[in-house]
Amino acid sequence: MSPAQMANMEREMGSLQEQYKLVEQNFSQDVLNLCLASTYLSKLLKNVEIDRYLQQHYPEILTELKSIVESESLDA
Repeated sequence: MSPAQMANMEREMGSLQEQYKLVEQNFSQDVLNLCLASTYLSKLLKNVEIDRYLQQHYPEILTELKSIVESESLDA
């Protein structure tokens, strides 16, 4: 392997490491946002009037919101 190829590989590796760190940071924030949103949705859907309104006017959306709330684990 030539020195130029080695230098190119080192630059690419550094770039990949920076991209990985950025993805890792964004993932953590996204998981936090998902947990907060799920908790908020859970509280909203416990309100009988909100649940009834969504069932009457937007049943398919209600189904999706309930599936978000019911998915307790992100590990699966």
